[in-house]
Amino acid sequence: LQYRLEQIDIHNVSSNAVPAIRNDEGDWNDSSLRLTFVHDSRDSVFIPTRGGKLSLSGFASGGPLGFDVDVYGFEGDGTIHLPLLFDHVLSLRGWVKTVESYGGTDTVPVFDRLFLGGPRTLRGYRYLEVSPYEGGQPVGGRSAALATVEYTVPLYKNILRAAAFYDAGQVWSPAFDFRLSEYCSDIGLGLRLDIPMFPIRLDYAWPLERSGEVERTGARFNFWLGYGF
Repeated sequence: LQYRLEQIDIHNVSSNAVPAIRNDEGDWNDSSLRLTFVHDSRDSVFIPTRGGKLSLSGFASGGPLGFDVDVYGFEGDGTIHLPLLFDHVLSLRGWVKTVESYGGTDTVPVFDRLFLGGPRTLRGYRYLEVSPYEGGQPVGGRSAALATVEYTVPLYKNILRAAAFYDAGQVWSPAFDFRLSEYCSDIGLGLRLDIPMFPIRLDYAWPLERSGEVERTGARFNFWLGYGF
């Protein structure tokens, strides 16, 4: 159970920004409570080769907690790692999240809306690029889903591994609305270097399917410090 009090300042908004972004300019105080259940059976929290992790949570801001933001939502994130021959590992991940406003508020602020794209989600797309659009600009949605399949093989013990992966996901405007026939996807190759306290992920991804106003771009290189699963 986690309580958080956060101050958010949105400033220097471009005059060309659409109202969905420009209207949220200013100072916000967000008082929120989150309840999370986690079950973790992985053999390692760094580079797991077997087991899985399931996280389910519900959260709410405002209302009896006070301050400026009145939203609630739910999130689920699950991974499983399947050991194969010769220390090869097949990893699967599924993630869903939805957020909605309540009370006297009819919009979800931009900092609570959902986006995909970048090295942690859809690696073949720019950061925050996968989203509903307004006036040609990504404005975020209230429902999102992501699925990842990753196959890794050891190159040097368990310190250096090669990876091949496929990502698929989408963001939708309404809350609790998951139209899974609409999605963006990518495919790619990568390296995983497990330096103690300094893990490195290098990925090169090509976009495949796209949906809505998301543009088709060329392949993208991603660099990330941290673990993907």
